[in-house]
Amino acid sequence: MSFIWAIITGFVLSIILKSNWGFLLGLFIGPKLYEFCNKLTEEPKGNPRLYLTVVFEVLGHLSKAKGVVTQDDINLARRFMTQLQLDSNSRQLAQDSFNRGKASDYPLRARLRELYNQYRSRRNVLNVFCEQLIQAALIDGRLDDKESEILFIVADEFNIPRHQMAIYIQMMMGSYHFHQQNYDYQHEQYNQYRHNNNGYGGYQNNSSQLNLQNAYNILGVKPSDDIATIKRAYRKLMNEHHPDKLVSKGLPKEMLEAAKKRAQEIQAAYDLIKTSRGFK
Repeated sequence: MSFIWAIITGFVLSIILKSNWGFLLGLFIGPKLYEFCNKLTEEPKGNPRLYLTVVFEVLGHLSKAKGVVTQDDINLARRFMTQLQLDSNSRQLAQDSFNRGKASDYPLRARLRELYNQYRSRRNVLNVFCEQLIQAALIDGRLDDKESEILFIVADEFNIPRHQMAIYIQMMMGSYHFHQQNYDYQHEQYNQYRHNNNGYGGYQNNSSQLNLQNAYNILGVKPSDDIATIKRAYRKLMNEHHPDKLVSKGLPKEMLEAAKKRAQEIQAAYDLIKTSRGFK
């Protein structure tokens, strides 16, 4: 690659200087210029555990913001750890981080800035952080004013417009209800199957019974949007949540499984909308 830069730089300088000396000078400057640009675009390695640490610190801070941290709050944090399939070491790190976040003097903005500085050029990783934090906050099915206030502080420190954070919240609320309704429907079908006990008309996942509005919310679009808009939103989200791309940009392996499930959820919502609207 540096050789190509040398040739290109040589041609450019020969034209500018109108001399063959410009080409020779370019052969010398080109590789140096390539190395300089490489250093500018090189991703800082940073702390590989910072992402997981800050997620659970902020989750602990969210729990404390509502008042006294209850056993229910602790159980919800543990459920989130289980959903992430954390190993024993990562689980201990998450628990310690959660406890630090509960401290009254927890430096929320400073820690968010530290995370932002590490991932500032990898915007999709920061977006996934926001989604996973909202998902953790919604694990009990609700989001109170104190939790919303902290989520908007996250948006401020990540240079995310507040209206965009509001869209993320709506998307993740759609995700929660989408899963909840799917679970309720499957449970109802299973009970019906057991009641009938004849093997017919039993346990099937009928996607037409799911809440279509939640599917639109997951994609961050409206039922009134045209097909082209829906397709663009779908492609953008799938690109942002592609596991290989997220790993290459530094998403911790502990968060990868949640990102995969999010991609599957986006696909399921899009499939439901396609069926409803009758497009391919």
